[in-house]
Amino acid sequence: MASDDDGRVPAGFEAFESSPFLAMIGPVWIRRREVPPTFGIRIEQRHTNTGGTAHGALLAGLADLTLGRGIRAVVGQDLRLVTAGLTVDFARPIRVGDWVEAQADIQHRSRRTVFASCYLISNSHRVVRASGIYSIVGDENLASS
Repeated sequence: MASDDDGRVPAGFEAFESSPFLAMIGPVWIRRREVPPTFGIRIEQRHTNTGGTAHGALLAGLADLTLGRGIRAVVGQDLRLVTAGLTVDFARPIRVGDWVEAQADIQHRSRRTVFASCYLISNSHRVVRASGIYSIVGDENLASS
């Protein structure tokens, strides 16, 4: 496995593309050998806040991606989800060059709601804790414009 600051992507990860937003903030990486999969990103200078560490919005986006895609991997790929709530707690700063990865843990699914959480890990530390509530929607439940 690559060290956290050598610039390489750890073994087993491949590029992941799913939306224009991810294309803008990425590259984002996925390791599919587990279910749910693990997502990762190498922190670049453009990902930083004014303090020079990873911006919280980037980390919240990675958590939301990890949770939503993790739910779909466990519950069903065709599931349509909307983030109903996302709580993110930042425990440690993450520097440029650091590798960050996360894997979802699905706690509960009801007919219309899924609860999940994850930790973002960097340098063997839990740097971010996130939990989300996701609504399961069908075409008939989507708000019209």
